[in-house]
Amino acid sequence: MLDLVHGMVPKGPFWGPFFFGAAIFGFRYLAFAGLAFAAWYGRQRRGKLQGSMPDLPQLAREIRYSVVAVLIFGLVNAVIAAWSIGPHTQLYFDVAQHGWAYFWLSIPLMILVHDTYFYWTHRLMHTRALFRTFHAVHHLSTNPTPWTAYAFHPLESVVQALGVVLILFTMPSHPLALILFQTVSSVINVYGHLGYEIYPRGTAGHWLGRWINTSVAHNFHHETARHNYGFYFLFWDRLMGTLDPGYEARYAAGTAEGLPAGGARAG
Repeated sequence: MLDLVHGMVPKGPFWGPFFFGAAIFGFRYLAFAGLAFAAWYGRQRRGKLQGSMPDLPQLAREIRYSVVAVLIFGLVNAVIAAWSIGPHTQLYFDVAQHGWAYFWLSIPLMILVHDTYFYWTHRLMHTRALFRTFHAVHHLSTNPTPWTAYAFHPLESVVQALGVVLILFTMPSHPLALILFQTVSSVINVYGHLGYEIYPRGTAGHWLGRWINTSVAHNFHHETARHNYGFYFLFWDRLMGTLDPGYEARYAAGTAEGLPAGGARAG
């Protein structure tokens, strides 16, 4: 398996790494967002966090911007290869170089690094100086859907892509570990924009669940463009005081059994 991954990763010229990166990101986006949309939006389900359903112009806009984002992700991949940046990163191909224990540990470490990068760049893009230029496109979707996951302005797409570049330069990274990390990231991204909550009702108040980001938290962020800036976790939001003060009440309302659509606005 690892030899196969090693052989699949293009090196050198521009177009191979570009198409490889874009194909990987594009496939994950289509697979996860498409499956989630079919499962939750194929018919009106109870418990939608906002009462209204997205219209076709919103869906078309999200997919259009997402296609551009996928191409930019591929472009960053190509620049690293074509400009011979790769050898200056901590990318490695032989698992024996760092061992299997580190290989598996590196995946949650990547998640922690990315969560920190995302929180602070996300907060920065919410400042008045940068919001319109970088982040306003993503917030056109005040009622997010799974297709919102990659619906970024091109400049924000570059910011998002640089999170992986940061990982490559700050910690030894095996290509397969990167693929697994980015797959987890894609699933969490789609879940955060799902528009429905799938975690149990008591999650927000649980000693462990209170640190985990949820679809309720990120849905409220899209609805108001305030609070809840985390990606995987709520560590930074709780530490920096940016968690919605009514989050636990909103979560309880949004996961109440038999809740009418739009109930997450309570609290």
